[in-house]
Amino acid sequence: MQPHRPQHPGRPHRPRGVRPALAAALAGAVLATSGCSGGHDLADLDGPQSEPAAASATPDAQPPALPTRATVRSVVGGRLDESTRERLKSQVTGVVDRWIDAAYLGDYPRADFDDAFAVFTANVRDQARGDRRLLTNATVGERVDAVRATRRRLVIDVLADGDRAAGVTARFKLGLQLTGEVERRERVTGDLYLTYQRGAWRVFGYDVERGQV
Repeated sequence: MQPHRPQHPGRPHRPRGVRPALAAALAGAVLATSGCSGGHDLADLDGPQSEPAAASATPDAQPPALPTRATVRSVVGGRLDESTRERLKSQVTGVVDRWIDAAYLGDYPRADFDDAFAVFTANVRDQARGDRRLLTNATVGERVDAVRATRRRLVIDVLADGDRAAGVTARFKLGLQLTGEVERRERVTGDLYLTYQRGAWRVFGYDVERGQV
């Protein structure tokens, strides 16, 4: 069964020359572990996530940032020992966090979101900039005073080659609270496909959905 891919601007991008066989294998690994129900399988992303502890009693203090809760769900094609899994989880979470923080959080109001694509491969960066309405807060950045994360959940599926990770599907769920001229709650969900390139994990494809809740 082929994975369902919603027909919207954030559909998976498969740039030429960026290991298309790996992209297909990653999609197959996701199907093998989450079934063929269609759309994004959010079951493993819906567990409870505690709000950050309250800030000190200072009236103007901001609540501490909500951390990403990450899990390595599956490894196919090989085996990774515990230390390798933990190191991989930390590295992949760092990549996803860097994108989330630059794309959706940070200081507001603002118009510059270019840093959001620093973790994308050069081949896919222009495509991602074309999808900035989906992949960043660029369209509302000058009309909000603050954006707070209400959920940051990440499930990692790994395609291994023996005892080494060859590729990663990072399945995420992000909750956002926007305040200011624009007041609403949003949910951003989807998959980021990562490959190891030039000494770091980078995003070479994505399948993202966004909407109000």
